[in-house]
Amino acid sequence: MHSPTLTPVRLDWLQAAAILPGKSLHIALLLYTLCSRRGLPLVHMTRRMLDGVSRDALYDGLVRLEELRLVNVSRLPGRAHQITLLEPGTDRALRMAVGQVGVKPGMGVYR
Repeated sequence: MHSPTLTPVRLDWLQAAAILPGKSLHIALLLYTLCSRRGLPLVHMTRRMLDGVSRDALYDGLVRLEELRLVNVSRLPGRAHQITLLEPGTDRALRMAVGQVGVKPGMGVYR
């Protein structure tokens, strides 16, 4: 079994998300994890990706993250939300921390 090796979390981004109420921090961590696996600050969020978070909690959390300008959400009827992580308080896409991205062969193998 391989375990994903993720990029280091941007502490400034995480601290901004941590002050929000409800499941906002859970959603922020989920989004960051999905983005760091791809190495891009963009994710198309589907219901299968919710990982135990209700749809209502997702929508509330996204609104809160948008208000703090941590994410930009493109909503299209009948389509998955396109979510871009932003540099805190700006309209620029988040620079993902330089590091290992994705699954590395041999990492996290239990024998």
